[in-house]
Amino acid sequence: MSGNPKFVVFHLKELIYTVVFVLLGIVFLISLILMFSQKGGQKKEEQTTDNIYNAGVYTSSITLNGNPMDITVTLDSNHINSIKMENVSDAIATMYPLVQPSFEDIANQIVTTQSLDNIRFSEDYHYTYTLHYDEICHLIDSAKVSAD
Repeated sequence: MSGNPKFVVFHLKELIYTVVFVLLGIVFLISLILMFSQKGGQKKEEQTTDNIYNAGVYTSSITLNGNPMDITVTLDSNHINSIKMENVSDAIATMYPLVQPSFEDIANQIVTTQSLDNIRFSEDYHYTYTLHYDEICHLIDSAKVSAD
């Protein structure tokens, strides 16, 4: 063996800088991995569970004996918020007295259950109920998010 020992000299400042940069690099890589893995998972869950409807206000017009009335459905991404009948003329209210009560009954059932299924119609006024129900179903179906 040789009798000349070799010494390696490290400057303390250089060691500290190296350790700090290595630790910062590790923290940066871990944060990137966590950030991107969580976002991808959340997007998939949101698309499959949250978006039932395209949020908005959907309006359709029905004409009874030459008198128009509007049906308005307000939706957010997963709830039916309200269903209203607007611009009902006095002629419709006079000639068809069951239009308003039947509409309110159907609208309340749909908003309460958040579903178009199992809606109860009065058998005596089946035509009036069916007229409203079909138009509301058409509006809500047009607002549903299409599965791509």
